[in-house]
Amino acid sequence: MLKQVTVTELQRNTAKVINDLEDGPVIVSQRGRPAAIIIDPQTFEQIERSLEEVETNRVIKVIETGLDSYKAGRTSPHSEVVRRVRKQRARQK
Repeated sequence: MLKQVTVTELQRNTAKVINDLEDGPVIVSQRGRPAAIIIDPQTFEQIERSLEEVETNRVIKVIETGLDSYKAGRTSPHSEVVRRVRKQRARQK
């Protein structure tokens, strides 16, 4: 279970709240609603690395799909792609 503190408690006990990050993230509430989540630097770095990995994998998948289409002959000339994009943009206006 995530620990929760109010903004006032955070102001009064900042050092304790930071020390308690060893046990996991802390939710800071303001006026009874979650306002922020405090995490330790290691967790933040892990989240950043995970997001970068997800994005890298997504880009790789797009590239592989494009290469598969190219190898299978499912390609369109540049002029055709431009025409379709312009047509689609015109419909969106």
